[in-house]
Amino acid sequence: MNRIFFLLFCCISWLFAPIQWKANRTIELKKDEFYVIKLQANQAQKTLYFRWTLLKNEGLVVHLNYDSFPHQFVLYEDYQRNCYQINLWKAQERYYSQEPYFLLCFKDYKRVDKIATLNFYLYEGGRDFNIIDERKVPNGGFGTN
Repeated sequence: MNRIFFLLFCCISWLFAPIQWKANRTIELKKDEFYVIKLQANQAQKTLYFRWTLLKNEGLVVHLNYDSFPHQFVLYEDYQRNCYQINLWKAQERYYSQEPYFLLCFKDYKRVDKIATLNFYLYEGGRDFNIIDERKVPNGGFGTN
């Protein structure tokens, strides 16, 4: 009987375990300053970069480009609208797991310095990929890699 309870407890505690992030970073970006992340899974390399351009009505306008597909969205500091998620690759077919994704969250804005504080998270989702490069780029065109 004790074994059954122990196994049941182990299974239930595994379900409520916190997410294991592949990367969890806090960055500060000035207006139009880029942050570039290069990812690789097997032979496929993909580039993800983002910047913010405007703070209007307490919303931060963000431009994100992943795999040559542009996204534009507004992030707010309140908890319901402060994050944006984008799927990176399809999940592997061997078993059910959530797809790998990138999550960008707006944390703070320093009005005096005009610097936005952002958190980003990379979730592996059962797919093996590596972060090849990540860095800030002072200012550049959206088409540059």
